[in-house]
Amino acid sequence: MKNNKKIFLIVLFSLFFSSSIFSATKNIQSIFNDGVQAQEEQNLYLACQYFLEVVNENPSYTEAWFKLAECSYKLSEFDLALQYLENAEKFEKNSSKIQNLKGMIYIALGKVNEGKEIFQNILKNIPNDIDAHFGLAEIELLEGKFSGAEKQYLEALKRHSSNRKALLSLALVCAHTKRFSDAKDFIRKALSYYSGDCEVHYLASIIYYMQNDLKNAEKQARIAVELNGDYEKAYHLLAMILFNQNRNNEVIDICDFVISRNRSNSNAWYMKGVALSKMGDTHGAIQTWSTGLSIQPNDEIMRFAMELEVKNVLSVEDYRRNEWAEYHIQNAKQYESKYDGIGASYEYQRALQLSPTNETARLAYAELLQLNSMHELYLEQLLFVKENLNNKSSVNKKQLDDKIEAYESLLEKTLAKKWNIEPFYLDKTRWNIAIFYENDNSNFIHADTNRLVAKAASDIFNGIAITSVKTQVTPISGYGEAFKNARTNNFDYFVIISMNEGSNDITLKSTLYSGRTGLEISKDTFYTTGNNRFSTVLRRFRASILEKLSVKGKIIAREGKTVLLDLGKSENVVADCKFKIVKKGQVKTSDSSSGLLYKDEDVLGVVVITNAGEEVSEGIIENHGFYDKINIDDEVVLIEMPQTNDNASTVVDNVPSADDKGNVVVKNSVDAGDAMLSEIKKIVDQPSIIELIHEIY
Repeated sequence: MKNNKKIFLIVLFSLFFSSSIFSATKNIQSIFNDGVQAQEEQNLYLACQYFLEVVNENPSYTEAWFKLAECSYKLSEFDLALQYLENAEKFEKNSSKIQNLKGMIYIALGKVNEGKEIFQNILKNIPNDIDAHFGLAEIELLEGKFSGAEKQYLEALKRHSSNRKALLSLALVCAHTKRFSDAKDFIRKALSYYSGDCEVHYLASIIYYMQNDLKNAEKQARIAVELNGDYEKAYHLLAMILFNQNRNNEVIDICDFVISRNRSNSNAWYMKGVALSKMGDTHGAIQTWSTGLSIQPNDEIMRFAMELEVKNVLSVEDYRRNEWAEYHIQNAKQYESKYDGIGASYEYQRALQLSPTNETARLAYAELLQLNSMHELYLEQLLFVKENLNNKSSVNKKQLDDKIEAYESLLEKTLAKKWNIEPFYLDKTRWNIAIFYENDNSNFIHADTNRLVAKAASDIFNGIAITSVKTQVTPISGYGEAFKNARTNNFDYFVIISMNEGSNDITLKSTLYSGRTGLEISKDTFYTTGNNRFSTVLRRFRASILEKLSVKGKIIAREGKTVLLDLGKSENVVADCKFKIVKKGQVKTSDSSSGLLYKDEDVLGVVVITNAGEEVSEGIIENHGFYDKINIDDEVVLIEMPQTNDNASTVVDNVPSADDKGNVVVKNSVDAGDAMLSEIKKIVDQPSIIELIHEIY
């Protein structure tokens, strides 16, 4: 009897213990399932929370570690993803699934060869492993080999004819390579297998949008948001589609809806501002962008869009101009802390374009000029501050007056004073350049980017006396229209520009042509990532244009063998620079390269600089031939720069810097910041389509 009772108690305890274990296991499994659902809904932070709960309760739950690695990988936390994956490997060695994800993480960390080796080893052992083909496709895309990527996706599709990632990736690759018929075939198959999947409908919308089939693009985008009312990317795409149809009121309604649910969505603020601007409500656009920037101050594209409108619309006295200028002042101080005078100078100039009377920016910019021995320009800045002092000024007027008096005394014997020339009134325009853009539906972050980048590319030449750069407001139909416009309006050069934007990087492409012959001069690609990427890529574009423009000027005064040129230190001209003197009106651009053309018989002599002022320079001439034919207004073209140019300013990166043959003689350096590593490597075209493929699960 006692034995029976003992047995009963043991069984009862066992049942209770088993029930507790079962209950705990069920609990953990339920949390894990919640995590999987959150991950499928792209709510990755919540998914991580659930999976962390699971591994805290059960450290040997391999699948939870793997899911944590997946989520961290998608959040670009690659080192953390690798740590989670190592935990998963402890409990499940030789898993191809784990190895495939490790290969993808290695690629993201820049260890492409290690990743490639992993995928190749997997395929040796498991020839039908689809994920390994996806990994090799990723490497092909990173190297710009779209045909190689397509081959890998097709290999995956052979092994699984309805594979979601393979079908969608192939559709996007074909769309990027303009094979829209093939793209639509793949997307139709994906829709037939995965109808009701919001991401499939979203990507279908993108493919139709890229082909400019706005009717079907709108239909698919609307299905995506109906399936998932929280799908912000699909709402954004729908707004872009409607914007391209000039249905701007609907665009604003969608943006207001998104903002009401997520006020920090900067894309919605930007898109609403663009729609208001297109409707002619410029003040409404400025206010919208200003609000958006208060939430997301680092959205440079939104900031450029706003500033372009501010400079054209708002009065100089508008108090908000100082607030917006403060952003650039702080950026300038950061550049100064890195001893980057050129970067600081650029930011102070941007601040002064917004708020010309901003004393902080103007005095700081003046100090940079003084540090670089540009004393005449420094004095100009001080005089401007004095002329615009008001009752609220924090400037010490006595100290300002003392500085002005001291520098006026110091500069009594400048070249300009000696020759009785007022540099401010000199017309230094040498080059007329046109910038054009085409409509392009390949960007999915900021709308209307090609138009904006064309306007911004023109705006960044503002204040450069030597160039006159204009942007055509409307898009061109192609090269023919651009050439006709440039030649008709006597532009020296014209540029066709475009931009591709990822979530963390920007690629700007430009092709420079001769305005006279229409022949291609150069084709450039500028890739930048990290902070300040939009302004950096624009400055690098500007530097590349200026490096192809020859330094040229004209004779503005003469006394015997001594002549005065309208070029100086502000154009990086120094003593011992050598120029050819060419008869007025006989210099023209080369036919198919940078540099200049002129006939030998039109060369009148040579001038060597003996004294370089800030805006003008003095030199000694040497005639060609027996007769002296050199006159005022004859042109001079740089043929030689001293090898050691220690006097070159470290705040000048906005002037032409090539000789008459088009060879760069002064390097316009622009710090690419976080892009430096990318510049060391081979740069390939990485359009935003790659990012879309990368996000497909």
